[in-house]
Amino acid sequence: MSFKSTEDINKKMIRLKILVNAQKKIAIWASSHFVNLAMFNTLLVILVLLHSAKYFNPFWTISINVIVLVSLIASVFLLGARSRSLFIISLLFWIFAGGIKILGINVWAERISIYTFQSFFIGVLLFFIEAVNIFSKKE
Repeated sequence: MSFKSTEDINKKMIRLKILVNAQKKIAIWASSHFVNLAMFNTLLVILVLLHSAKYFNPFWTISINVIVLVSLIASVFLLGARSRSLFIISLLFWIFAGGIKILGINVWAERISIYTFQSFFIGVLLFFIEAVNIFSKKE
């Protein structure tokens, strides 16, 4: 019979408190942004349905790339995403693209690297806008 040390129990309690606090923060944020989340999800569903129906196909092709780009831009306006969150999304896309490249699926790795560039570019634009807003407030 093995007994756990008090250090292990304390570490688990700290992890549990962090998870509970994160869950509470997410629940508070989601309840305060409920309408924006509904609009964001509705926009994505409409874009996916238009993509599958090839609705604007001869004039404007709604591809998965367009859907990802619109979702990144909409996350700024509807969900209040800032440069830091877009840099984190860019990093996650980059890691995912690297994993896909390691698996040898080069076509998807190239596509995901485009998503990485898009989120990084929007993050840099937001970073400059945030910096201008900070410097303009100090004067």
